[in-house]
Amino acid sequence: MYTIYDLMLLMPFVLAAMYWWRTSQQKSIALDTARRYCRERDLQLLDESLVFLKFRLERNLHQQRFLCRVYEFEFCPDGNMRKTGEIVLTGYRVLRVILQSDVLDITQY
Repeated sequence: MYTIYDLMLLMPFVLAAMYWWRTSQQKSIALDTARRYCRERDLQLLDESLVFLKFRLERNLHQQRFLCRVYEFEFCPDGNMRKTGEIVLTGYRVLRVILQSDVLDITQY
């Protein structure tokens, strides 16, 4: 029979596994969004990877605040220069994609 002490020892492992699972799903959604976004705009997604940048508070179109994850990716518009972009996620939903190029391009979702 399990005691409350045994369950309390198991809880951090369960929470860590849940956090890892959710994070990997969010990164997968962000990577799929980056691929689709670059393909639609005839850009080349470099390295086919994302980097978690930070957590930050963001507002949506209705001015509600959410804790968001920001992922950074690199793309190339012409084959010569690397440029960076950001994908902002709240939960499993993409809030916006931001491209840092000559003209700042922000796409709201």
